[in-house]
Amino acid sequence: MRVVVTRAAKLVVVLTLAFGIAAFVSSGVQRILLDVYLVAIGGVFLLALVRTTRVQAPVERISRFEGALAQMRRRPADTEELALARDVELSSMSAFHLHVRLRPVLQMIAAHRLSARYGVDLEAEATRARELVPAAAWEMVRPERPPPEDRLAAGPPLARLALVVSELERL
Repeated sequence: MRVVVTRAAKLVVVLTLAFGIAAFVSSGVQRILLDVYLVAIGGVFLLALVRTTRVQAPVERISRFEGALAQMRRRPADTEELALARDVELSSMSAFHLHVRLRPVLQMIAAHRLSARYGVDLEAEATRARELVPAAAWEMVRPERPPPEDRLAAGPPLARLALVVSELERL
């Protein structure tokens, strides 16, 4: 606080000297110079008050209100397991969702299992893969499977999806 007062006093002294010189040198504009001088001194005074208040105020980076807003904006982390469970549920409601979201995951699982256990590439060796993958799972993961004609049609029931998953687990 002492630094703020010292700086303000030095600035007032400089302004007073400048005003005195300007008033002595000029003629007929003393009233305007006096107005400018008073406004400048008032500005220095206000600046000193603001800086003193800032020094005296407690330092708080984030207000409690902003902190509460930040907590409200935070969402719980969406784990991959929850996302996959949501995709399974939505796939039973929509054939298009099954084709676009869940089928690629099932294809990756089948491709990995075929490659790791039998050395068969799902895309390149489709006929050999067809022999190894059980029927329900093959219908879901076959590479040339077209998208559903009716995008709004219901997907397979959860029991059928569970059968596909169990067949892929046994693969």
